[in-house]
Amino acid sequence: MASLRKLFSVAALGLLVIVGLGGCAAPNPVAVDYDPGFKFANLRSYYLLDTLANGPVSPFESKRANQAVDEVLRGNYSPAASREEADFLVRVQLLSADKMAVYQDPFSIYGGYRYFGFGWRAPLRVHEYRESTLIVDVLSPDEAPLWRGSMPSTAARHDSPEQQMFRLREEAGMILARFPPYNDVGYD
Repeated sequence: MASLRKLFSVAALGLLVIVGLGGCAAPNPVAVDYDPGFKFANLRSYYLLDTLANGPVSPFESKRANQAVDEVLRGNYSPAASREEADFLVRVQLLSADKMAVYQDPFSIYGGYRYFGFGWRAPLRVHEYRESTLIVDVLSPDEAPLWRGSMPSTAARHDSPEQQMFRLREEAGMILARFPPYNDVGYD
């Protein structure tokens, strides 16, 4: 009977550990959409179009995003000399917006004015931040949309250009890891 209890407690502990570690997995932040009728297996060379930026994005951030996507694409595809020679076009977009979050803290102490003393009140805290999104569009040579991958970008939070470039490379790698979608096999 004692060995059965011991076995049950070990099994319960193991199950608890498995359930606990399963809850630690974060969902993939990359969103993907594509044309299911297109044969992605035939793509060999790409041409990188100018970056589109929307919101408070500096030209340096746009340039870094373009460079990061180009570096990741060179691992699997060859860059074309012109857009006429390319099998597909790539456009990088960096969307950014300044946002504001307002928090209320009901357990704050505030100081009184002159001889009115101390008391309780719920002050509002305002936090301003920038929300950015990195988008990679794959287009046909006649600029018809074929594939889009996007994710929230945290590169603008870093101060140094090197850290921003490192983070953009990571984000571009995460996005382009989902390209091409494996919806077809073989070549035309």
